[in-house]
Amino acid sequence: MAGIGFVFIMLPCLAIISFTCFAACRAQRHKALKLLAHVCLAVGLTAALTPVAFVIWLSTL
Repeated sequence: MAGIGFVFIMLPCLAIISFTCFAACRAQRHKALKLLAHVCLAVGLTAALTPVAFVIWLSTL
């Protein structure tokens, strides 16, 4: 049950934080921060789509 709570509570929170980091880093002019923005975007998308993939996986069992 703790694993399900982690997937459905913590990962969407991590996605929101990562998307906020993406927007803040992308607005900067330095190239290293723009690279960090893409890393934040990748982490955010992964965290946002993991619960969806988990539900789809459970529906196939």
